[in-house]
Amino acid sequence: MLFPDDTNFSNPSTGSAFERLTVPYTYKSECFHFVKKDFSKQFAFIYASRLEEMVKLLEDSVQKKWGTEMPIRRLADLREDCPQKCVIIGTLFKHQELKPSILREISEENQLAPQPARSHYTDDNDILILEDALQRIKLVGKIDVHSVVTGVVCAVMGYEESDGRFFVEDHIFYHGGPQKELKPLQSSPLVVLMSGLNQTAANDFSPSLELLQQWVFGNLEGLVEGGHDWEAASIVRIIIAGNSVKASAKTKNHLHSKVSTETDALLGAVKSVDSLIHNLAQSVSVDLMPGEFDPANHMLPQQPMHHCLFPRSVQFSSFKGVTNPYAFKLADRYVIGTSGQNVLDVMRYSKIESPLEALKATLRWSHLIPTAPDTLPCYPYYQKDPFIIGECPHVYFAGNVGKFMTELWTGANRQQTRLVCVPSFSETQSIAVLNLRTLECRKISFKIDGFEGGEE
Repeated sequence: MLFPDDTNFSNPSTGSAFERLTVPYTYKSECFHFVKKDFSKQFAFIYASRLEEMVKLLEDSVQKKWGTEMPIRRLADLREDCPQKCVIIGTLFKHQELKPSILREISEENQLAPQPARSHYTDDNDILILEDALQRIKLVGKIDVHSVVTGVVCAVMGYEESDGRFFVEDHIFYHGGPQKELKPLQSSPLVVLMSGLNQTAANDFSPSLELLQQWVFGNLEGLVEGGHDWEAASIVRIIIAGNSVKASAKTKNHLHSKVSTETDALLGAVKSVDSLIHNLAQSVSVDLMPGEFDPANHMLPQQPMHHCLFPRSVQFSSFKGVTNPYAFKLADRYVIGTSGQNVLDVMRYSKIESPLEALKATLRWSHLIPTAPDTLPCYPYYQKDPFIIGECPHVYFAGNVGKFMTELWTGANRQQTRLVCVPSFSETQSIAVLNLRTLECRKISFKIDGFEGGEE
């Protein structure tokens, strides 16, 4: 469905006409919407669907990498007494002793040895296993157990050893799939990526947030260090990538229960977000994604937050509640983004320490959320896996993942994708600004120390 950005917005501060650059927009997140809700299925179906689709995608890559003479076999066809080099396509599973377990939680309740609290669950004794539709086998050799996570589908080339393990000589992933060629643009439309507003009370706008709004409205030309006169008019869309509210659990007095206080705080935080979007939507298109702590369903994909939460913002057609993950086309650029749960979970269950490297890894694995449903909750799909990246995006971002980071990633098939780690605004008072013509991305900070705001 095509939604052209053809509206001439007004500047809410001055009331004067404020013409913005216009570019075509196409919503591409239909696959993340729930047509019906059926929680009776087992999660094994999503792994089966993922493997079935990825096998079809990887077969061509296998032939390009190792030639048509290299046989692709199932685990059931391997023979220990006559090892022969072959390719196996399967789903990786990491056996991790430190991974949280409901059985361990029950043991702690029975006063057995408790497991210490951890933020990362890797260990030198972790074991990597490959599973196909029927069997599984332990992997050894040239594949690093700490650089992958459970749920990744890959093709391994090697042979079965006499002890029943598969020795890996080489391995490949799908690397994001094919990518459409970019069409040149005459203008330089800008997209603002922000996340982690973490609002706590109604109309509790920080000075930095007020400064951001004035910059969007075009009232700070020349006042923001490094800014340009054309910037405000070139902003075509603002994406708020999750964690917009952060309710406080502090009790006001002994007459208020904790539950009612939390509810009041949450309502106040939602009102604050509604006020912010109401202001911005008068001047520019705004897309709101749910995050881990927002009032939305917890299972991925998260559905758009209900419109009744934003009574002021829904009056504007320029406001759109969207899913997490979120996919769309803007000025013929294919963009995919998440609110960061996928990146943070990959870092928890591997030795990938950088959010940018984790984001890059999910693109290389061609899967938005490989750790779901193992360690991230997701809907029990049984006929498809909507998180597979079948078409390589031009822009791929994740919100709420620490400081701003970006890189132009080049894939195995010469794809080029702009990777963006979007900082939390409440922690850094900064946003990411993406130029759709050049795919360049930079950070603009609205930190106020006296009166400072600038580009970094």
